[in-house]
Amino acid sequence: MVRTEPNAADRHLIQLTAACGLELSPYQLERWRTAGLIPRPGPNTLVRVGNAKVYPLETAALVAGLLVCAPQCRTNEDLALLAFFNEVPVPCDPVRAALLRNYFPEYSKVRERENEELQRIPAEHRDQDRPWYDWAEAAAALDMENKTAVRQMRDNLRRRRDLATASRAELDERVRGVLIWLNAPVLPTHDSVFMADLRAAMAFAGPPAQSRAAWLLAAHCHSEQLAERGETSGLERLEAFLAATDDELRILREQVRESLDAMWYMASEGCSRQFDLHSPRMARLAGRMLVEWTTARQAHPSGARPAQLLVDGLRSLWSLCSTDSVGEGRTAFQRRTRRTATTSQ
Repeated sequence: MVRTEPNAADRHLIQLTAACGLELSPYQLERWRTAGLIPRPGPNTLVRVGNAKVYPLETAALVAGLLVCAPQCRTNEDLALLAFFNEVPVPCDPVRAALLRNYFPEYSKVRERENEELQRIPAEHRDQDRPWYDWAEAAAALDMENKTAVRQMRDNLRRRRDLATASRAELDERVRGVLIWLNAPVLPTHDSVFMADLRAAMAFAGPPAQSRAAWLLAAHCHSEQLAERGETSGLERLEAFLAATDDELRILREQVRESLDAMWYMASEGCSRQFDLHSPRMARLAGRMLVEWTTARQAHPSGARPAQLLVDGLRSLWSLCSTDSVGEGRTAFQRRTRRTATTSQ
């Protein structure tokens, strides 16, 4: 409950939003002020108009943006993220806090699941290969939960003559093998058996509609292989995020949106060029990507953009899979992926 009647500045703000067809209550104003989403009235936040002190139009635009996003949000954290990724000029402090609380619990869950997968590896098989292999196997187990990509890779493998009658279990094991090496530091291009499986699973010469989800997953993994790999801890990720300035957060937001558009174009079979970022769930996804990129960008050349890295990873895979095989040709491949590349520039 609002303890006092709205003052003149608040009444003016309510009138401005009403003129835009939006209903603003004194309760919302107080709640958003408490959350730091809008400024409190003061000498630095009000302007004089005639004999009255009112909020500037910038604050009215902020409140209007919050009102548009608010009906879909149950918490102020969701509202801060949804407004931020839809370019509402929300203050960065509540956004930063929401990003932290959105990312790090999920990061811990992923690490726990990876550790669970590691424990499933029989003790006698652990650490027999280089240290990274067990982690690659654990990451592949999680990637196997991407049902659409796994199904596409399995169907593509089945088109090989020697696998036409293979069981689903055998095909899934081959898909898992492909994913293990896509999560390794480098692809074993010298391994002709693996490369044959990778080439078949990607099916770059086939219809895009049958492979785009597989391409997206593989391109994401391979873009990390093209980077300078290194281990990071949760504390290091926290420090990297906290070091980002407010201006950098806004730049990172544009890069994440650009990357989501590129991924969505690929995943939607080329039917949609723009990712719909109008729900709290999608804003949380974008938020996790942003925090992840504050650390991941350190492994790439200065100025690298995640959308372009995704496309570069896809084209690198195409090049590797086209070696010693009859492919569709570079011109045809680029023509089919040109729009994806364009969205990332």
